[in-house]
Amino acid sequence: MKSRLIVAALACAGYVAVAPAAAPRFFDDDPIARVPDSQDASRVQPWEISLSYDSLLNMFGHPGEPGTVRAQDVNSIDELPDSSWFTNRLGVQAMTADEMRRGVSSDTGPAPGKWTVRTGKGNGVSPGFTVTDTRGHRYFVKFDPPGWNELATGAEVAVTRFYHAFGYYVPQTNIAYVRREDLVLGDGATTTGADGKKRPMKTGDIDSNLARAAREPDGRYRTIVSTALEGKPLGGFKYADTRPDDPNDVVPHERMRVLRALRAFGAWVGHTDAKAINSLDTLITDRGRAAVRHNLLDFGSTLGSGGIGPKDPWEEHEYLVEVPPAMHALPLLGFVPRKWMLIRYPEFNRIGRFEADHFDPPEWRPRIPNAAFLRARPDDLFWGARLLSRMSNELVRAGIEAGRFTDEKAAQDLVQILIQRRDKILRAWLPAVNPVVDPRLSGDGELRFQNAAVEAKVADAPDAYQAVWSEFDNTTGQTRRIGETSGRDSIRAPSGLPERTGSYVQVEISAPRASQKAWATPVHAWFKRTGGGWKLVGFERMP
Repeated sequence: MKSRLIVAALACAGYVAVAPAAAPRFFDDDPIARVPDSQDASRVQPWEISLSYDSLLNMFGHPGEPGTVRAQDVNSIDELPDSSWFTNRLGVQAMTADEMRRGVSSDTGPAPGKWTVRTGKGNGVSPGFTVTDTRGHRYFVKFDPPGWNELATGAEVAVTRFYHAFGYYVPQTNIAYVRREDLVLGDGATTTGADGKKRPMKTGDIDSNLARAAREPDGRYRTIVSTALEGKPLGGFKYADTRPDDPNDVVPHERMRVLRALRAFGAWVGHTDAKAINSLDTLITDRGRAAVRHNLLDFGSTLGSGGIGPKDPWEEHEYLVEVPPAMHALPLLGFVPRKWMLIRYPEFNRIGRFEADHFDPPEWRPRIPNAAFLRARPDDLFWGARLLSRMSNELVRAGIEAGRFTDEKAAQDLVQILIQRRDKILRAWLPAVNPVVDPRLSGDGELRFQNAAVEAKVADAPDAYQAVWSEFDNTTGQTRRIGETSGRDSIRAPSGLPERTGSYVQVEISAPRASQKAWATPVHAWFKRTGGGWKLVGFERMP
C-alpha cells in the first residue's frame, strides 16, 4: 500500500496515462478515495509571497510547466479524491439550506461584550484587526469600505459558504456588529507600519482603521469575523509550480484540477482576485506527523465587490493589463468602445457591479492571469460545471442569506444573477465534451450511465449511444475487441465478456449521431470482474 501511494503521488501512475510495460494500470485499491500525505512535512518553513512580484510574473511571464496536459491530481475514475487540498462535500452528498447557512462550523462569532484588539491588519486593502472575545476566542475582523455598507462583508461571507460547499478549505466567516466603545486595546498589541515593520499599537490606530470603514446609521460597524484556520500559518501557495520544501507537494499546481476548476467557480461568483496572496498554507500536526493543508481565503472581491468599492466596469472582461484591446483602441486614440463599457448594472449600492445578461463563461477573466486557469482543459471545466450543477436555487439563496444583506430586493436580485450565471456555465461547459458520467455494469452485462448535460437540461438526449467492448490486459495495456452494441437508456454487453475474477473489460461510450459533435468522441470506462460483479476502476473523459 505504501509504495502504491508513493507512486501515485510522484507520478500519478494509473491516473493519467497507461503505465509503462509490465506495470499494472489499475491497482487493488483503485479508485482511491483519499490521498494521504505520506511524508512528514515538519521541516516546511513559512514564506512570504510578494504581491507585486507575483502579479508581474503572471501578467508578463509564463509561470509553470509549458503545455496543457491532463490533470494529475485526479484518481483512476477521473474524480478528485479527498486530500489536503479538497474534501468532497456537495459532489458526493446532498446539502441542506441550513448546512449552507451554517458554513464550516457551528461558530457564530464573538460572544457578547468587549473585543480586545491584539493586532492591526498587516495586509490587504481593507481595514481590520485581530481580536479576542470575552471567552478568549480569536477572530480576524474586516470592514466594509466607506459608503458601501454590506458590499464586501456580504460578498465574502456568502462566497466563503459556496466554496466550502464545493469542497475547499476555507475559514468560518460570519457577520457581526461592533461599536467603537466595545473595541479595547490589548496589552502588547502590535500593528504593521508603513515601512512594513511591526510596532506597538496605539489607541489612535484603532480610530484610523475605523476611519476607513463604513459605519451604520446607528453608529455601529458591520464586520466580517473569521475564525483562525487550523495549524501554523506558512504563507500562501502559488498557482504554478510546487512548494519546494513540502515533500507531499509533488504535482505542479498548474496541473491540478482542484485549482483549474476554480476558473469555473470563480467565473460564477466573479472572483476576480484569485491569486497567491488570497491563499494560506497551514502546518497541521497529528499524532507526531506534520502535513500542509492548503486553504483559500479573502473573498472580498467577489460578486459585485471590488474589495474597496464596487468592481470596476472592466473587471471580469479583461485582465488588468491586456495588450490586444489597447492596441485596437490606438487608431482612434483610445475611443473604441469595449463591450463592458455598454453594460448597465443594477442600481444597488450594497451589491456593487454584478450582472448576468452579458456574462460569457469562456470569456471571463480575473484581474491577473492565473497559471492554473490558463491550463484548464474542457474536462476540468466540465468537472467544475457538473459540481456547480448541484448548487440548487435553494442553496444559492441560503448562501446569500448568510451574507445578511438588509436590502431584500438587492438580495433577491443577487440570487437571480447567480442562478442565471450558473445556468450559463452549465450550458457552456457541460455539453462541450462527451458528458457521460457514472457508468455501471451489472453482473448480467447491462451497462447504465447518466448524461450530465441532459440531467442539467442544457442539452437533448441523443437517439442512441454506442459502446465498443474490449478485454483489457491490466499488465500490458493491450486490448482485444469483443464487439459493439448500442442502446438509448442502457446498453447490453455482447457475448464473450471475460468471466474470470480479476479480469478487466474496457468500454468506449459515445453518441456519434448526437447534435453535439464532441459527443462522438468516446469516453473510456474500465471495469474489473470481482466476486460481487463488475467494479468501475477506471474512467477517462479526455486523454
